[in-house]
Amino acid sequence: MEKLKFAKTAYIMTQNLLPLLSDYTNPHDLISRMCKTGELIRLKNGFFVIADKIKDTAVPYEQIANLLYGPSYLSYEWALSYYGMIPEGVYVMTSACFIKSKSYTTPLGTFEYNFLGHRRYTTGITQKNSAGGNFLIATPEKALADLVHKKSRHLGSKDLLIDLVEGRRIDEEDLKNLDKSHLTEIAENYRSTAVNNLLNAIGRI
Repeated sequence: MEKLKFAKTAYIMTQNLLPLLSDYTNPHDLISRMCKTGELIRLKNGFFVIADKIKDTAVPYEQIANLLYGPSYLSYEWALSYYGMIPEGVYVMTSACFIKSKSYTTPLGTFEYNFLGHRRYTTGITQKNSAGGNFLIATPEKALADLVHKKSRHLGSKDLLIDLVEGRRIDEEDLKNLDKSHLTEIAENYRSTAVNNLLNAIGRI
């Protein structure tokens, strides 16, 4: 549909889509038809991607992840991959959120959100920019803290270091170059044994 070309982004919510379809008697029915024909890709009720806008450009995954569910910011494996700290490709958009944990399986992939309480959530979020616009993502230190708190709570500092370097294949030099003062601030807010163990593990390098 020609009118979809006037949308400013590849992703669009119903409240922004309806004004583009104001000439139609039943715009909601039209939206349903456009989803069936593939013109619109429904990610969840009220949130879509315009198919023509992602044909020749990269999908704005980061912005979609922030907007699909939130408040949220990208973290865990995806953020560590973004910073080049883990070598393998990551195919799940992993985020931390300030509301109930949730997962969306969509035609564009899986978006996973893990709950963090207010104190743990607020420290270590930064804004980045890509062709799709601005998005929120954990700092490298916060992404690593989020990950070990979620998946490595049972490991002491010595075993945690082995797990990070040998299991997750994070280069020791990357760990050594992390901002220790920032990680200390995160640990103070996290109040998590796992994150304290991370701080101690990095101190061993």
